[in-house]
Amino acid sequence: MESCIPLPPQSLDIVRSCETLLFADKSFALFRLPGKEPVLLLQKDRKEHLYPSFGGVEGTGFVLCPFAEGQGHPVVLIRDDEKYTGWDNIAAGLAGIIRRDNLEHMTVPETVSCDFAGLKERLYKAPRDTGYTKALQCFLKELSGGHFQKLVLSRSQDIAGRFSAARIFLNACASCPHAMVSLVHGSCGTWIGASPEILMQGSLAGGWQTMALAGTRKSGTEGAWDDKNRHEQAIVADYIRQVLTPAAADLTESEAYTFQAGGVEHLRTDFAFKTKESMRIQDVVHSLHPTPAVCGLPKERAQQCILTTETQDRRYYSGFLGFWDNGQACSLYVNLRCLKLSQQGVRLYAGGGILPQSDPDSEWLETCGKMCTMLALLGEMPED
Repeated sequence: MESCIPLPPQSLDIVRSCETLLFADKSFALFRLPGKEPVLLLQKDRKEHLYPSFGGVEGTGFVLCPFAEGQGHPVVLIRDDEKYTGWDNIAAGLAGIIRRDNLEHMTVPETVSCDFAGLKERLYKAPRDTGYTKALQCFLKELSGGHFQKLVLSRSQDIAGRFSAARIFLNACASCPHAMVSLVHGSCGTWIGASPEILMQGSLAGGWQTMALAGTRKSGTEGAWDDKNRHEQAIVADYIRQVLTPAAADLTESEAYTFQAGGVEHLRTDFAFKTKESMRIQDVVHSLHPTPAVCGLPKERAQQCILTTETQDRRYYSGFLGFWDNGQACSLYVNLRCLKLSQQGVRLYAGGGILPQSDPDSEWLETCGKMCTMLALLGEMPED
């Protein structure tokens, strides 16, 4: 398991202030990249820029993109009208915003925590989602018929209760040091995530990085990876290589290695490159997304199969999100290990790659294991 890192001494103040901003319906993004200080971006109004496609995004701020464009969920850009970096500045900035906007006396509803052990037991013992089961059977039939190389099937699980978004975010910062942790609120709703998967990161001046991340097993599993997981990861790596080759200069890649992400681990291959003069990085990102790690191959047909077969709306799950500096620099991550928070509770999301040899029981248990990463964050913050 990943070792926890200490929470900031201002944690309780940050929780109270963030809950006030959420209740006041302010648009903001709070995020922390692996090994970096946290950042708060806040809009001065509630008019986020909405785009039908990522390729048309202009400006600087935090971007949230759906799994599929044109399905009723726009690309959202939360502008960086105000920016605070580091826990001290974030705590002071939040307090100043609340005073400035006369929010001190706002009555924010109480939140609850949960018994992780009890919820985990219920998660694993819950009846199988019939929609998921039928979709899996359909996917396996399509794969066995040779119509696809791979398909990714997802599902969701609702947990009732009024949970604290900021507490979940801080718990994720402590528990997931190698993930990009985010709390985003705006017209898209409230999304919280801890993603280990880089879609695109870097700068026009210094070069860009991406990764192939696929295959899943329990953290600490001994021995070599099985053929199914190695094949799944190789599909993603081959796809990324094919997309980058015509757009990239000085393309390099690592060997596949084991990467830990919460209670599970994956196979990972890193890619580094610079864009050719004729290419915009937003066009490269648009070509990459959605990768076979969250969709399948062939990409366009796989995405359409998912949209017509899955019984849930993925919305922004398995899309991507992160800081965007108008094509000059970015830190964009695939929106995995995430939840959508509402007044009624949270909706957990998880998925898994399906191949012809996939075992239905193993696939279901894999989604449970992935959901537990976010489920564990619903509890109280650890003591200092």
